[in-house]
Amino acid sequence: MPSATDQTLENQNDEELNSLHSKIKSLRSVTIDILDDANRQNDQTNSFSSFASSLFSTSRHHSRTMASTSTLRQYRTIAYIVGAIVVLWLIMKVWRSTPGSSTGHIDPEY
Repeated sequence: MPSATDQTLENQNDEELNSLHSKIKSLRSVTIDILDDANRQNDQTNSFSSFASSLFSTSRHHSRTMASTSTLRQYRTIAYIVGAIVVLWLIMKVWRSTPGSSTGHIDPEY
């Protein structure tokens, strides 16, 4: 039959074992969180690299296309781009000047 000191030591061992088990669980949880974060960062890096590669390829293709075409076509492309920017600027200017737009002031006639 175990003595009182043996029982006390057994209870202390069980408490320490439970404490160690909870520490291991929390360490495992932290390790899994670190792994998930590293995987997310790798995915973001890979998607950024893919985007950069695609953008570089597109710009290289555009450069080759512009180099092989006539000067008139280049000027026409530049005019389309400038025209689109001007049209967008005019639309923004008209949209901001309309009454009741999101400028923060309320028209008293309404």
